Amino acid sequence: MYSIDHNDAVELEHIVRSVYGCDRGGVSGMVDADYFERKPIQAAMLVVAYFCANNLIPDSYSFGEFLHKYETIFDYPEEYDVKNEMSNYIDELRTLVRCYLKE
Repeated sequence: MYSIDHNDAVELEHIVRSVYGCDRGGVSGMVDADYFERKPIQAAMLVVAYFCANNLIPDSYSFGEFLHKYETIFDYPEEYDVKNEMSNYIDELRTLVRCYLKE
């Protein structure tokens, strides 16, 4: 099973914690760097779920391309430069959060 760098997973944890206003282990234990190491796409899914649940986006399909793109990258890491893509993923996710939560 592919795992991302722990420091990248910590970045994802901080992003998701900022959205939910929770501590590590929030949202039934899913807001956790150890969890994101193995399932990095879940960080974006948690963020998008929050946006949808709180009517912060125009429609529930707004982030379909974004989610599909990174899900494919994480599912097939041998076909991509995952280190570079991880940096892009973190930057894009952070930008989405700032845009929609007006941080």
